[in-house]
Amino acid sequence: IHGRQVEWTARLDFLWQIQATEEKREMDALQHSNKRILFNLLPAHVATHFLDNQFRSNMNTLSQELYHQSYSRVGVVFASITNYHEFYMELDGNNQGVECLRLLNEIIADFDELLGEERFRAIDKIKTVGSTYMAAVGLMPEYRILDEGGSAALHLSALVEFVFAMRDKLVCINDNSYNNFMLRVGINIGPVVAGVIGARKPQYDIWGNTVNVASRMDST
Repeated sequence: IHGRQVEWTARLDFLWQIQATEEKREMDALQHSNKRILFNLLPAHVATHFLDNQFRSNMNTLSQELYHQSYSRVGVVFASITNYHEFYMELDGNNQGVECLRLLNEIIADFDELLGEERFRAIDKIKTVGSTYMAAVGLMPEYRILDEGGSAALHLSALVEFVFAMRDKLVCINDNSYNNFMLRVGINIGPVVAGVIGARKPQYDIWGNTVNVASRMDST
């Protein structure tokens, strides 16, 4: 009887070890998934801020703590496809507008792809609103715009180069899709406040008169 008890205890211990290993594997997979989602939602330096706090508390940090950062100089660009609204129509021939949205998605994806290039490493995409693309330079800690040493000129030149690269992408898409999309741009530099708003769907954004002026330059 004693031998059976020892064997039974050993088997239970083995099963518990397997269960513990499986639970740890599932927990690690969930943490990895949460991290990937967070880095897709937020810029890397902001996501890292929340992950650091997560180790000290939990994911409720997103809803409890307001992330904000003031900057003395940030370059902001708004780039709009001005005649996309003329192109968009809901017809049977384009699946009630789905094909129009598919082309817009292709354009935005091409713009996003540019940010993966080394020359545009200092630029952050902020958001897209309809057919308007918003980006900024000088937000990342390692690429902040300094007051001396030509830092502002260097970063703004990268932002202008990014705009020309966007235009080239749009020209290529026009050639392939037989369209005549045009790009209108507003660029400004100055102080902004960056922050994350929302709990269930956190969104990183920037605010300030610098942003408002760039937006008005694009829309007028």
